[in-house]
Amino acid sequence: MATPDQIPSDLTLEVAVNLSPERFMAVARAFFGYVEEIGRSITADESGPDWIVRLREGSHLIGVDPAPNTSIEAVHAVYAKAESGIKQLSVGDLTGAGLSDAALKHLRNLADATIIDRTRTVPIRLWVKRAPTELNKEIANLIRDDWNVDYHDFGTIEGKLEAIQDRGALNLTVRDPYLRQTVRCIVSENLLKKAFENFRQRVELSGTIHYRKNGKPISIEVAEITPLEDDTTLPTLNDVRGILRFDA
Repeated sequence: MATPDQIPSDLTLEVAVNLSPERFMAVARAFFGYVEEIGRSITADESGPDWIVRLREGSHLIGVDPAPNTSIEAVHAVYAKAESGIKQLSVGDLTGAGLSDAALKHLRNLADATIIDRTRTVPIRLWVKRAPTELNKEIANLIRDDWNVDYHDFGTIEGKLEAIQDRGALNLTVRDPYLRQTVRCIVSENLLKKAFENFRQRVELSGTIHYRKNGKPISIEVAEITPLEDDTTLPTLNDVRGILRFDA
């Protein structure tokens, strides 16, 4: 494993073993693609920051530094999202990672590169500001499972209507804080106005729900949006105390 003083930049990929030239280039392309897609997602014009590649001779470190005149705020946002995206996926939270499908594809390729065969793996780490985050095959499996929808059915989901920003656009989600699950919402043009009217409110969504193999809902093709009372407007325990009391 590299040490912090060996890392050439604040955003560096470490491949801890020798790879064939073809495989090394595939890893490098996936790394650059991951960084570029995150950059596009945080800038309104979709161009993203420009980068200068840094390679340390005799090592397996690929670093990128921001080009001159690049927005420091955008650069630090890329650093934060590149790191948090991997960490969220490491604990199984794909939605919380907030990554576009393109960024997820590049990250899946990076995670897949850690696997040589059934018994051997390649250590691959992303260093952000000289702190390492490990990539592993579980990240690749999580992304692949999320895209491998097993079945779907018509049903309803309740929760708070929220959004994740991606490439300047808002991708709607519904979050149930009690079940600790977030489901992507596919909303047709004719329902967008109603969706935004109920943004950050509790709603019931009806439509076709797509599930993972383990039964966890992934997304819903929304057919109807029904506003629900906010938790703060519901009766408290004191409000309902005695309502069901029976006096003989």
